[in-house]
Amino acid sequence: MAGFSIYSRKRKNGKPVYYAQFKKPDGNYTTAKSTGCTTKRDASQWCEHYLLKKGVPLPGKDLTLSEFADNFFSWNGPWATSKRVEGKRISERHCIDRADIMRLYILPVFGNVKLSDIDKISIKQFRNDMYVKGYSGSVINKCLYALKTILEDAEDREIIKAVPKITRAADNTKQKGILSIEEVHRLFSCSWFQETISQYIGYTGNLLAASTGLRLGELQAIQIQDLHLEGGYITIKRSWDNRCNKLNETTKTGRERNIFIPEKVICAIQALLTVHPFPNTPESFLFFGERKPTEKPAEKVIFIRSLYRAMREIDISEEERRARNITFHSWRHFLNSLLINAKIPLQKIQSITGHLTAEMTQHYYHIDDMQDVRQIQENLFSASGNKERGHAAIRDSIRN
Repeated sequence: MAGFSIYSRKRKNGKPVYYAQFKKPDGNYTTAKSTGCTTKRDASQWCEHYLLKKGVPLPGKDLTLSEFADNFFSWNGPWATSKRVEGKRISERHCIDRADIMRLYILPVFGNVKLSDIDKISIKQFRNDMYVKGYSGSVINKCLYALKTILEDAEDREIIKAVPKITRAADNTKQKGILSIEEVHRLFSCSWFQETISQYIGYTGNLLAASTGLRLGELQAIQIQDLHLEGGYITIKRSWDNRCNKLNETTKTGRERNIFIPEKVICAIQALLTVHPFPNTPESFLFFGERKPTEKPAEKVIFIRSLYRAMREIDISEEERRARNITFHSWRHFLNSLLINAKIPLQKIQSITGHLTAEMTQHYYHIDDMQDVRQIQENLFSASGNKERGHAAIRDSIRN
């Protein structure tokens, strides 16, 4: 097999072990490397797998997709490394998501298919079959993107002659729903069951998201050192990755920004700080995890469940919530629509939401959902009914 040579070495005890040398671009061979195999056949397979791991094509071998794409989307693999070297935007979560797409959708269909046999017709059939099974255009297109990425790499390595034409599915993603102003007033007037620390964290997090449009990961990543309550703002510079369970030192777009917060939110944060276990530790999370408050923020389910429970309190059932497609991320759409309807310049909205482009800001626009926006914006929580309780009262009401 071109690309490597193998030979056996005797041992004092046991069968001989095969060693391999791999051909370098200049025609010379590398130093010998043990395969750990005692048969020539196993050693050859080990060498083939080793070369595939390194992204080296095997001349004369008609690879299946599964053979070629093994660990293709690994964070430390050649593809992701090249992206980082080229300065392209990529994250470990992106790699994990693509690997899951491969495992769940692509390999069951194309895993045992030779790369040279994957053509326009088979890809179109794959796309159409997913549509018939009820998958959204967004999921289908993610699968097509992952498959195309692998085939492009195979083309670059001259394993296939060309990438087949791939036609995307219609992006029929269900539009995210938002609450009306009247519903928001009722929501923050109802009881959020603020008797425990977790419940109060959920309440405060939703209050902050409703008034700023923060992404959930950005909200979780807020640290004590990011708070500037006397100035009425918070610095957003990091994001918590719930998939990888780690803190990213930048936001999703890589931009740092300051967000201003209303008095009601400031009061809620100050009350939360009175029960914070490490309020004077700059690196501790504002929305702290109760088990490891300086290492991990509160779990995302705390904020999500708090919102859904409060929605049920104002008679929005789980069935209605699902039908309207209202999630925690809906707060981002809510705030964006509020500002656009208030005729706030798009550039200023981008500085608040952290969008990269005006087009992305328009993606969140819900023109028919708001009335009397200027007055509502100034008094977003004015109809919430309940007066802010003092810090001591809230601290006394929260039970561990």
